[in-house]
Order: sequence, then structure tokens, then C-alpha cells
Amino acid sequence: MELNEYREYVINQIKATAIEEQRYPYEVFIDFVADIMVSDYSMFSGIEQCYFSLSTGNKSFKSMHIDAGSLELSTNTLNLMIADFNDGKLANINSSDVNASIASMINYFENCLKGFFVSAEQSDPAVQLAIETRRNLESIYKLHLFIAGTDQLSKRVKNIELKDFTFKGKTFKVELDIVDIVKIFNAQLATSEKEDIIIDVTDFNISGIQCIRADINSQNYEAYLAVVPGSFLSDIYKKYGPRLLEGNVRSFLQLRGGVNKGIRGTILNEREKFFTYNNGISTTAKSIELKEIQGKGLCITSFKDFQIINGGQTTASLASATIKDNALLDGIFVQMKLTIVKNEDAEFIRNISRYANSQNKVTAADLNSNHPFYNRIEEYSRKIYAPAVNNQTYQTIWFFERSRGQYDQPKMKMTKSERATYERINPNSQKFDKTDLAKYINSDEMKPYDVAWGKEINATRFQAEMEKQWEKNDSVFNESYYRDLIAKAITFGTIRKTILGLEWYKENKGYLIQLVTYSFAKLIYEITKLKKFINYKYIWDKQELPDFIIEDVAGIAKLAAETFYDPSRTNGNIETYCKSKVCWDNLSAKIYNLSDKTKAFLKEEDEIKIEKIHAKKEQKFNNSLNIEIQVFTLGSEYWKRLMETGSAQKLLTQMDIKDLQDAIAYCNGVKSLQPYQFSRIWAIRTKLGEAQVPI
Repeated sequence: MELNEYREYVINQIKATAIEEQRYPYEVFIDFVADIMVSDYSMFSGIEQCYFSLSTGNKSFKSMHIDAGSLELSTNTLNLMIADFNDGKLANINSSDVNASIASMINYFENCLKGFFVSAEQSDPAVQLAIETRRNLESIYKLHLFIAGTDQLSKRVKNIELKDFTFKGKTFKVELDIVDIVKIFNAQLATSEKEDIIIDVTDFNISGIQCIRADINSQNYEAYLAVVPGSFLSDIYKKYGPRLLEGNVRSFLQLRGGVNKGIRGTILNEREKFFTYNNGISTTAKSIELKEIQGKGLCITSFKDFQIINGGQTTASLASATIKDNALLDGIFVQMKLTIVKNEDAEFIRNISRYANSQNKVTAADLNSNHPFYNRIEEYSRKIYAPAVNNQTYQTIWFFERSRGQYDQPKMKMTKSERATYERINPNSQKFDKTDLAKYINSDEMKPYDVAWGKEINATRFQAEMEKQWEKNDSVFNESYYRDLIAKAITFGTIRKTILGLEWYKENKGYLIQLVTYSFAKLIYEITKLKKFINYKYIWDKQELPDFIIEDVAGIAKLAAETFYDPSRTNGNIETYCKSKVCWDNLSAKIYNLSDKTKAFLKEEDEIKIEKIHAKKEQKFNNSLNIEIQVFTLGSEYWKRLMETGSAQKLLTQMDIKDLQDAIAYCNGVKSLQPYQFSRIWAIRTKLGEAQVPI
């Protein structure tokens, strides 16, 4: 697929979604491009739609415009975006367009600081953002501007150097990123790669970072130990922000905040002891440049794709101390472990992160798309077809995108006819990923405050609970679980569509994801109070919610909105308030009576129990069969190697050795085994893997 064809395809998809959801196309486009900016380019952790426009300024306040924004205190950054959805012919984004957008966004920031929004309607998301910006002004270092559009950046537009913005003696760095249709297109290509960050240490006023080699000639990686100036870490963090942070570190900083009080105290009061008190940071890079510097020895002079996988809070605290406290970092040094991973082994990097963080009790769970749970959901997604509905003569798939690009990348090589066939069976509206899955489950489990934290944190919290259940009994995650999951996806999507169509929401847009998840959770809460269960089997069979439940959802959503906008709420910022359990407690305490039709639709507890028992039994049988196949597929040489390695490291009991000998005999066709024996053999493999034996 070429650029023009792709652009036409994207525009048509966005317009179709806008019609279906009764939204403006530019609103749908913002959601679409923001996902790319987060997932493909790591430009920010998230951004919320908050349209505000003042076309004519006056002596006190300038004209301004923004379409979306977010305040990321973990990176000391205010993000602002303008989106231009042009569904006509491809045009160029020229210098005058860029400069006008820059001015509009900077004017919003300036007007905010001057008090334009002080007496404005506080339920407006743009006003809420302005209030939070003023409240946290001392923590803001950078104004990051984004221009997104369906047109192409003109080649005549060169690198735009933006001047710092100063207001009443405080100076803010200003940066710009433009995401045009070319950048969007490149993100979808299977061959596209993330833009690597090249950090030349001399740009940060140091000649080199002293280091020693520490990997003892490993074939898989190079390792170095170094002592890094605190000022260097602070400066690169202020420049690159979230792009330096590995995914779970980014989630942790969002959740806990970037600044650690203990680290801050040491910076301000006991700088000379910082190196001793601090645990240091663990990092990775694709490559580095080394140089022998007289008087310093071996030094790192450049990093390619530098990533912090443990120590994000140390780095963020150093940056914050220079911003909020005007702290000098002279004499502060941080120990650094650096791993250069050969062949870009993603699993190896995940393991480095996991083990580097193993002593940190508050570290976010690793969002590992290779976890068996996600593999199983992907397997079900490809083989379990949804029932044909609305007189369709064909069945469709709910496409689980375990890794990014699985859904879109095959289409890039298809003809229009092939693409139409593909999308008929795999509709775009039925695509979901790990973060969507977590959103559906945690809404159903009445944890809307987790969902309100955003994609990464909610998915992290879901995965932590899922892994506990997986270890306890993975047969819970069976085909029935998958069908219920899709029913939850349908419920979530229907609630979203319902809210978008409500008149009171159209008049006062904002906090859509919060309204959806809280309405979903409140619906389940009211059902649970009756000691009954929602009929997900019906929803799966019909692929829709009954009208009477939709009517209840509309009433519940109004209650949720009243809770959000209640002047007596404990936190003035609605987005922050929704992240607290207090918000959920307040909504769940509100009285709502489900309709008689909805009550009649619900299932009794005994029915659900019987269905779950049957589903678990079937999954256990499938698990046993899969293990038998895998034991045979791995082969006798594999089990022989595992037995020899495990014995040499004294990790095996005599019974373990006998079981592995049975596995070898089975693979050689000289012995048959019982299901319980296959389970024991597989458990031995798991045990050795946990002991770091290569499996």
C-alpha cells in the first residue's frame, strides 16, 4: 500500500467511526494519532482531548487554540496538541501553518498563567488542565507542542528552533513534534523502526563517562559499570523525558510520581553522600562509542537508544530538584550498570528489567506479551468465530493484537479486494489489544479507578492479578472465559456509544473513558447487590446488549457524571478524582434501581457455577493434551540435556530424574505415559527455568 492509498484508507476509517459513534472526525483522529504517538513514538504517556479556541484576542489575552493536552509531572512537561483532519486532497503543511499552530498553543499556556481560566466553567477539560498547570507551575520545565494532521509536512520546512518561553522571570523550554501522514504511515509499516535517540555526552558539557568492561566476553551482550554525573542524568531526562524510560518504569513513575522525598532530601542536604545512599540505575543501549581519554581512561562518549530500566525515580528526582528547588548537582554521582544487547533480543531486555527491579516492591509488573495468558487469548481469537448476526451469511473474528502491528501490517501488502475480504472477517471495530482487554476486565471487576489511571497502569495492575491467578489455576482462562471477555468488550463498547449519544454529554463533552468504566462498574455493582450475574452468554450469542440494559446504562451514566461534577468532591481535578477509590465509593453508594426487564435478564449464581465447572474441566483436558504434544515435540535430546544440566547443578531430586528419563523414553517411542506424568515432567521444566537453566 502506497502513501496516498493508505491516507485514503485511514480517512475513510475515521469518517466511518465518526458516523457510527456520532462524533466529529477530528475527535476520532485525535484518538487514532495519540495511540500512535504513545505506542510507536513514546512521545508522551497519554493525552486527553480538551478542545478550546479563542479566535480573537484582546489587550489582556491573546487568541489561542488547543485540541488536546496533558500535564505529566513525572517528566515535568506540559503537552499540548493541535490536530488538523483534512479529508480532502493531500496538501502540504507549510511554515506559516506550523508557526500559527505554535503561537496558538503557546498563547493558551500564557493565557493560562495570566489567569484567563480562573473564573471559567471548571467542568471543561481545557479549564481543568489550565488550573492544574497553574497549580503545578513550579514543577513544569518544558512545554512540548505537537501538531498532528492528515497532510504532509512540506520539504521546505526545515528544523524549527523554538525559543524558550519566559513568564515573570521563569523560563520554560519549548519543543515541537510534527506527526504528519508520512510519520503515521511509517508507524504502520512492518519494516519501520522507532527513531533511535543518539546522545552525544559532549552536548551535555562532559568529555566522557568513565567506565569499565564487566561482561567477561559474553557472546550475547556487553556490560559496563560506570559512574555518571547527576547533572548528566538530569539534563538528558529534561530533554528526552519518557523516551528514555522502559515501559514498566514509565508506568511506575506515572503511578507513584517522579520525585522520591528521600532522594530529594539527600540532593538538598547531603549531596556528598548521594553515591553511597543511592542504589544506582540499570540501563540498556543498542550501542555506545568508547574513547580513551587522558587522565580518565576508558570513557563512553555516545549512546544509541539509551533506556533506563531501573532507576527512573532517581533520574526524575535529580531533574525535579533542579527545576523546583534550583538545586546544584555538583558533586552528585550515580553508579550505572549498562548492558549493550546484541541482536536486539527483546526477551533478554525484559528479563534484565525484571531482575533489576526484583528488589523493588512497588515496581510495576512487566507487560510481557509473551506470557502464556496472552498466547492463549490470541489462540482463541483466531479459532473462535463470533456468531453470525443481522442476517449475515458469514462469521467474524474478534482480533486480539498480542503484539503491535499484527492487525494492520498484513493489510499493507494487500490489494483493495484482499483488504476488503480481510476486514469483512476481521472488522476494525472488533480489534483489541492488551490494554483494551485489561480495560474490559477491570471495569467488570468494579475497579474503574484503575482504568481511570490510563492504559499502561491499568494493564500493569491487571497483569499482576492475572499472573497470580495463572499460577494458582490457569484452567480459569478457558474458552468460556474468552467468550465472556468478548461480551465484556461488547458491553464496554455499547456503553461508550450510548454515552456519546446522550444530549447532556454532547453539551458538555469530556472524561469519556472515566464515564464509560464507572458506568460499567456501577451496572455490575447493582447486579451483584441482587446476588445475580449479567448474562454474558446472551451478549456473546447476540453480539449486542439488549435495549433495556442500554436504557439502564443511560441512567447510570448520568449518575456517574453527577458524581464527577459534584462540587463537594474531595479533589478539584476531575481526572485525578476519578483515579481514587473515594470516587468509586461515592458512585456505588448512590441509589439506582435496575429495570424489571434487566432483573429478569440476569443469571442465578448456580447457573454460572455449573458453566464455570464445565469450562474448567474442558480446559484442563486441553492443557493436558497440549503438554503431551509439547513434551513429544521437544524431543529426547532436549530432555536429556535438561536432565544433565539440572543434575550437574543439583537442582533435581531422584524422582525428577526418573520422570525425565521417562520423557526421553516416551520421545523415543519405547514407553507410554499417563497424563499426571506429563504434568510432572512439565513442572520440572518450569522449576529449572525459574532457576535460570536455559529451557
